[in-house]
Amino acid sequence: MGSKTPEEELEEFLASRPSWQRKLLELDFSLSPDEMLAWNQSDSWWADRSAKDQEEYRKIIRRIPSKWCQYRQRWLKGRNALMSLPPGQAGAPRKDALAQEAKQLKLDGKSYTQIAIALNLRHGAGTTTAGAVRKLLSSRTPRSTPDKT
Repeated sequence: MGSKTPEEELEEFLASRPSWQRKLLELDFSLSPDEMLAWNQSDSWWADRSAKDQEEYRKIIRRIPSKWCQYRQRWLKGRNALMSLPPGQAGAPRKDALAQEAKQLKLDGKSYTQIAIALNLRHGAGTTTAGAVRKLLSSRTPRSTPDKT
């Protein structure tokens, strides 16, 4: 398809950086003497570009939960406080696009089983089941009576 996984994107991002910069982005401050020299001779360690690289690195690893967790642990270990790092996203990603497709198929008169089969054909086997489609659609239907408050 051409789209990269977050892991591939991270690998490509880090491959384009010198070893000292990769280590600093990953909060690994054990630079060798050669890396320390290269870092000191570089003008990017203090420039605005370094902050942009850090922001881009964080943006990529936030989509890789295990890497983000490791990064936060290293950050907190070094800072002894919850600085300004936001927590990772809670829960599973939303399935709004899938729900929209299922809704359209339901409006076309398909049963939940037929919808599940169609979605599995389009998005790959194991994407959904008839029960999951029913829950997906019912969770996006407004309640007939308002909640008691």
